[in-house]
Amino acid sequence: MTNRKPSRAPARGRAARIAAGIVLVAMLIPGGAPSFARGEPAPEYAVKAAFLYNFAKFVEWPADAFAGPASPIVFIVFGEDPFGDALKSLKGKTANGRPIVVRYAANLGELERCHLLYVSASEKTLLPKILQATKNWNVLTVGDVDGFARDGGTINLVNEERRIGIEINMEAAQRTRLQISSKLLGLAKIVRPGRREGK
Repeated sequence: MTNRKPSRAPARGRAARIAAGIVLVAMLIPGGAPSFARGEPAPEYAVKAAFLYNFAKFVEWPADAFAGPASPIVFIVFGEDPFGDALKSLKGKTANGRPIVVRYAANLGELERCHLLYVSASEKTLLPKILQATKNWNVLTVGDVDGFARDGGTINLVNEERRIGIEINMEAAQRTRLQISSKLLGLAKIVRPGRREGK
């Protein structure tokens, strides 16, 4: 009879919780998340930076959203920057054959045409004005505060028990003529504008 080692379920459970934040990123593209030292928990916004990168791969913009076939996919972080150095990992990366460029805007007057607009939690109350300012853009708006997608943003990143989930407002995506991959939709919760749970 073979002797079995005692179960190490608690340790495994802890490791699973540490890794849970990057599960969806790994499901989207194996190896798509930034690299970290072995055993080191992935910082929240490093994981979210990886999500932004994967969104660029799993969202299709109309051809006229770009000046030419080699034009970059422009990311803008609007408001306070929670990413720190995490977005530096995107330097030199491409998505669907296009280079990724990251820029920053501190106020509405600094906003410029872009393809992915991350709205910081510091600017959530400005969302109606942001959507108005960008209404003629083919832009993917992304946030990570409660109600972002329901309030008109396209994708909301939500923290769910040590993992990151995705909420998608399909009406917002259709309004901006964006095509979201079924692989991404399969991982997301689809929400309707203005509709809260239980209402």
